[in-house]
Amino acid sequence: MITAEVILGLLYSSITLLTPLLLAGLAELLVERSGILNLSLEGTMLMGAFVAFMVAFYTGDLYYATLLASIAGAVLCLLFAILTITLALDQMVTGLALNLLTIGITSYLYRASFGWYVSPIPPHIQTTLQPIEIPVLSQILVIGKILFSHLPHTYAAFVLVFLTWWLLFKTEKGLKIRAIGEDPQTADYLGINVNLTRYALLILEGCIAGIAGSLLSIGYYNMFLDNMTQGRGYIAIALIILSRWNPLLLLGGAFLFSFIDALQLRIQAFNIPFLPYQFALMLPYLFTIVLLFVAGRKVKGPASLAKPFKKLR
Repeated sequence: MITAEVILGLLYSSITLLTPLLLAGLAELLVERSGILNLSLEGTMLMGAFVAFMVAFYTGDLYYATLLASIAGAVLCLLFAILTITLALDQMVTGLALNLLTIGITSYLYRASFGWYVSPIPPHIQTTLQPIEIPVLSQILVIGKILFSHLPHTYAAFVLVFLTWWLLFKTEKGLKIRAIGEDPQTADYLGINVNLTRYALLILEGCIAGIAGSLLSIGYYNMFLDNMTQGRGYIAIALIILSRWNPLLLLGGAFLFSFIDALQLRIQAFNIPFLPYQFALMLPYLFTIVLLFVAGRKVKGPASLAKPFKKLR
């Protein structure tokens, strides 16, 4: 039976689930605004999840684990930057290759650490990151627990939405980023360091995406699983397209996807006889595909997106 408690729980879960998606999406949005398409976002999140779990498992320090996950993500994105900016390799092929590499590395190191035949009960950490209730606000009727009782990452993600929008559309630096994404040759002629800007944005993306991935292993679960990102990096890129590279619209798209994701979890819990759980699992991804088909066909991104830049002078 659908009750008020079920609906409130669904809304709370939606906000919880959108956090890694929103963090990764905002970081990728900035990078794409500068003309770089980083498909290795998925692998960066997975690496963050793996490093965070391993550090938390052996040290018990969740915040140290988050820091190292951020560094691991930055290193992976730095590698992507070297390959695509300095060596001018194809961005899409490089991103996909790094994703495959990351899946293999994390799976191998996980089994090398805990044995090639992992027991039915996987290794796990004793504690996960805990929600922080904001005084007074969390006591507001109905919406208090929904909006003001989350992990600090969730609050940071919402703040970053508005900071990213302000940076892109209200500052000179944002204007330069958008100029690079539209016409890097002209931006370079005007004295903007195109490659340095792209390097900086990619490293920043790696830090944020690593933290987003760490949420999966030490925030929501207390373990690491193979390919546990489950396509969230690709979904974030799809939502960026649907949002027309606007951080405010990205927030709405991330919430819609997370709402459908939370809904499919509820559907599985109801154990409806005529509805296979596999159908419920595919609902969020089917929703994204339909939206892309309906609203994403005529969307135009930055003119230089995924195109190599070669300095002429």
